[in-house]
Amino acid sequence: MNLASRPARKSAHGLLLVHATLVQVVSYGLRAAIAYELLALGKDGVWLGYSAAAFALPPLLLALPSGRLVHRFGERVSMLIGAAAFLLSVIAVLRFGTNPVGLIVASAFLGCGVLFSVIGEQSWVMSVVPGRRLDFAFGIYTLATSTGQMLGPLMLLIRSPAVAETTGDSSPEMLAIALLSLLVSVVILVLSACIPASGAGHNSRSTGGVLSLLRSPGVPAALFASSIVLTSLDMAIVYLPLLAEGLGISAGWVSAMLVARGAATMVSRLTLSPMTRRFGRRFVLVAGGALAGIALLSLMFPLPATAILAVCVLYGLAAGTVQPLTMSWMTLITSVDERSMAASLRLLGNRIGQTGIPLIAAGISSAGGAASVFGFVGAGLLVGAVLSRAAPND
Repeated sequence: MNLASRPARKSAHGLLLVHATLVQVVSYGLRAAIAYELLALGKDGVWLGYSAAAFALPPLLLALPSGRLVHRFGERVSMLIGAAAFLLSVIAVLRFGTNPVGLIVASAFLGCGVLFSVIGEQSWVMSVVPGRRLDFAFGIYTLATSTGQMLGPLMLLIRSPAVAETTGDSSPEMLAIALLSLLVSVVILVLSACIPASGAGHNSRSTGGVLSLLRSPGVPAALFASSIVLTSLDMAIVYLPLLAEGLGISAGWVSAMLVARGAATMVSRLTLSPMTRRFGRRFVLVAGGALAGIALLSLMFPLPATAILAVCVLYGLAAGTVQPLTMSWMTLITSVDERSMAASLRLLGNRIGQTGIPLIAAGISSAGGAASVFGFVGAGLLVGAVLSRAAPND
């Protein structure tokens, strides 16, 4: 397929967006279902920790090798490996789902599936989309992933009426969720085979290794900005309920706050391209990081529920612009044959941040509560905003 023609590129891009959405549907749906199944088997939070670690370990260990694989064999191979890993995860659930160790293995395969799929997707966009369209392309790409992350947990609504009536257990129906995930994984496999390789940088020798890439101007700053904003999203989900509890705010308000944050993020990604055309990429990156940081810093003060809801909307709008723009940033400051490695290095940086920063936050929380955590992460976002002044405008 000739990706040089605009209709062909648009068709392939559409397939990729469907692929990205379905990858997140399986990831967020099956991962949550595995957690419920572990609880149904009588396991405690320790086993949930094992499952989370099994999911997170592959990106930490395989991120850089996956980038080299994409560079050598192309994005399609990486996405096919990811689809195969999803199928193995579902098979592990179906075959060994009554054994907690089998569910841990399924989580590990699920993590591999997300890793190889996402590396392939992001490398494809980096290599195919023209520079003037990068902000729009990554805005729509992250909108697709957010949509999948929103749809995936709906799998948990699948219940077995017979089991609920006889035992009173209203846990999700694991067999039905696994079969649905199997169907979606097969579709992901077919899409992976249909998406054409970009043809950029494949079967050529890389111009440098990871250390060379890290020494490139702007790369460390882009990695930090990407990692801190993604980690801040995790921190908001985890610590907002704790903050609300301390202020006497109900769970209903917390739910509204998180939904408002998610909706605002999706709006920001729809309007990303017009904003960068009007104000410039660098300004939007710096302003987005700064406003997100100020929003979280404001949570250090005892605010009423309505004010926190407004803060969550501001944070969602601001933070939602940063993640896709760091993808554009990394693309523009690396050569074509470095972009698969750049995508894997970015994912590795995100995972390190998502692993290390929560450990620091846990210590801060024990001393100063949820408000101090938001202060810490908000300060990190302000640092990221300052570093974002190194981003290219075009």
